[in-house]
Amino acid sequence: MRQSSALPDHLAGRSFTLEQQVLAGVPAGRAWRRDLHVASRGVRVPWGEEQPLLHTCTLLPELTPGAVCCLATAAMLWGCPLPLALQNDLKIHLAKAGGGTRPVRKGVAGHRLSLRPQDVAMLDAVPVTSPARTWLDLASVLNLEELVAAGDYFICSQARSFGPRREAFCSLADLREQVEAAPGARGIRKARHALELCRVGADSAPETRLRLALGRMGLPEPTLSYVALDHTGGELAWPDMAYPKFKVAVNYDGRHHLEARQRERDIRRDESIAAVGWQSVTVTAGHVRTWGFDGCAHRVLDAVVRAGWRIER
Repeated sequence: MRQSSALPDHLAGRSFTLEQQVLAGVPAGRAWRRDLHVASRGVRVPWGEEQPLLHTCTLLPELTPGAVCCLATAAMLWGCPLPLALQNDLKIHLAKAGGGTRPVRKGVAGHRLSLRPQDVAMLDAVPVTSPARTWLDLASVLNLEELVAAGDYFICSQARSFGPRREAFCSLADLREQVEAAPGARGIRKARHALELCRVGADSAPETRLRLALGRMGLPEPTLSYVALDHTGGELAWPDMAYPKFKVAVNYDGRHHLEARQRERDIRRDESIAAVGWQSVTVTAGHVRTWGFDGCAHRVLDAVVRAGWRIER
């Protein structure tokens, strides 16, 4: 069997367009060798090589003039949490910035969207729907809780005394403007409902889902980005959620909290606020797998009731 000639270093192991191949001086016939497959018209990808999403998204819009990455593709480029089914979707979602016909090509899910100039942004040289527009479009494919978690992600900002500062991708007002500007969008009723539930300060989708479960339990809304202080005004802890009136701190500890060093920090956190009269309720992924978010919310309910809260009748 004839062995394929080696590709130039800047093309080897990655997807490339036929135009890039020509510019690299590689013979046209090389694109049809068995070590490459046709991912889409004018695009070649080496077999067995996983391609980063961002790299793929730099190629397809170039081949489809006016195309913009949208929906799940845009959400993943922005880093937004999505259900596994959408994360594993191999198609690139594209729409034409000027409206009109939807893009049609292999490996692409084409959409017909009415996009305003402010609905399009550039992310690492890739045209993509803006964070607020991406969130609105997700209303057609996410359930209510998932959409609230996506909204919390886009509007989250944090300025703690530890760790890096987190800037919001957009504001709650930006999400509201999108909803008001697109009364006929798919999923618009869901988007309106989700908008009322989005809050600034949730660091992760599980935190959002736990907060929503607390609401279903009838508990008052917790405070996000709260700082627990000692008697001298010094910072003790930044719980994910807090009921300051009842001195109950609620934390969702993800996988990184299983690391020994982080676990030690968590123990010190809980002990320090316990010393000034606070109760701590920690929820883990294991708890959620066992009891679900509603079951975990019962633990918070018990703590707040012990602290003196009573359901109003």
